[in-house]
Amino acid sequence: MKRIILVGFLSFVVFCTHAQSSFFVGAYGGGGLVTSNNYNVSISGGIDFFMGLNTHTGIGANLFYQGYNIFYDNEAYGAKGGTGNAGVTLLNQTGYVFITPKLVHDIDRRGVLKFNVNGGVGFKMSGTETMRKWDYSNGYAYGNFDSTINSSKNINSMLIRVGFGFTEFISMKGHWSFTVSEDFGFIGSSVTKTSDVTDGSRTQYSPNKLNPGCISLQIGIMHHNG
Repeated sequence: MKRIILVGFLSFVVFCTHAQSSFFVGAYGGGGLVTSNNYNVSISGGIDFFMGLNTHTGIGANLFYQGYNIFYDNEAYGAKGGTGNAGVTLLNQTGYVFITPKLVHDIDRRGVLKFNVNGGVGFKMSGTETMRKWDYSNGYAYGNFDSTINSSKNINSMLIRVGFGFTEFISMKGHWSFTVSEDFGFIGSSVTKTSDVTDGSRTQYSPNKLNPGCISLQIGIMHHNG
């Protein structure tokens, strides 16, 4: 499946390069934060290209890496930091490579500010997950438990992502531009299977789903042929 998608992506690049005279290609990098249960800044970066369909609209694709740093903390009576008498904490740190076709449109007449909407699939490149669960609600003498396990095997290997963003172009010498991009991406499926009701490690405090959005800020450089 990965090979088929990659071949399709590369074929699309070749087609775009030869089919249109207006062509943009660049690279970018930066960081992002998830919109809920954020643990730390995550890195992102990749390559970006698109071709013009007309004066103000184009199509293209991104091939990029996106990290996620999520810390879920759910404890009895709303306590946090492991102070509740029962609960679950889940630290999920993962990284995915996404392939996302996109549509680009100029917001201003000069094309200095562009809006894009995109969607595609991501494949896990790295990831660790640690889960702690405990319950002292019945007192220490009645079969209470407190355990920490490595649940990395539960990380999903593929995600579906949709996103949108803005890119500002700052002209440099020749056909080069410095770019500043803001992006919001939403994943439709959970990054972890620990939320699955069939998972033996699940408790009443486990998350039903972990699929936060991610807001990213990136800087980059782009070349265009006209």
